[in-house]
Amino acid sequence: MNFVELHKMLKLKLRTDIALSRDEASHFLPWIIALMVYLAALILTGSFTLSSTIAASHNAQAQSFSVHLPHMEKERDASEKVLELIKNTPGIEEAEIITPARIQEMVEPWFGKSGVISSLPLPVIIEAKIKKGADIDYESLKGKIALMVPAATLDDHKKWLVQFSAFVGVVQLTLLIIALLIISTTACIVIFACKTSLKIHRNTVNLLHRLGALDSYIATQFQNHAAFLTLKGAFIGSGFASFTLIGLHLMAHHLNSPLFPSVSLSPVHWLILFTLPLLMSALALAVARISVLNNLRRMP
Repeated sequence: MNFVELHKMLKLKLRTDIALSRDEASHFLPWIIALMVYLAALILTGSFTLSSTIAASHNAQAQSFSVHLPHMEKERDASEKVLELIKNTPGIEEAEIITPARIQEMVEPWFGKSGVISSLPLPVIIEAKIKKGADIDYESLKGKIALMVPAATLDDHKKWLVQFSAFVGVVQLTLLIIALLIISTTACIVIFACKTSLKIHRNTVNLLHRLGALDSYIATQFQNHAAFLTLKGAFIGSGFASFTLIGLHLMAHHLNSPLFPSVSLSPVHWLILFTLPLLMSALALAVARISVLNNLRRMP
């Protein structure tokens, strides 16, 4: 079953006895919903991407540490001794001294490709990778290194990881709040559209009341119409969001830069995005029914 057949089936099933499809709201509401769903999908994707980025960064940084030795005359002998000490430490998979050329590449974004960097007294940096599941006694290792080079420092990235995780957590919370605001705004738009349609068809509703129609029956007419328009617009918004995400994923893949986060999503994330139209339609159905019933009770 393709989208056209599904569209016809839903339209036939959700057909109303009140001519609601002739309202102007019926023409504009799906496109407004599409825009809202498009924005919500992109914002949720940003939150999911941040989760994947922080998880990958945490795993990479937690499994490594670095030792910084100040510039000194006999740095070669001292650095070799410290390197040998680190390699012999239980739980260390590998360790290496970062070459001056690589250090220059690391600081080039700030200093440029000038010859000034090569004349600077650059420190010696030793990068160590920890075996998976190993537990390193950093305090003991710091003490041993201090006996060889008193001014040496050991960075286990814990402080940076805590700060980075806290920052990303705040950004994620902000994105989720924005997504909830968009969804709430969508609900308000549906309520406004239902109230407008109710006023337009006030005479028809009064006639149905005289014929013995219950408020629940009339509310069903409006809720089905609102749910159908919302589902239609939500599918359009989700489709545009999917194309946007695929385009961003291809761009990130071609950039091949560690500074650019991956836009790839897990199957669970894709499932959430694909069920977003159904969730928005269910929300529209609920708020439309509540709104129409409340307005019907106030009518004479």
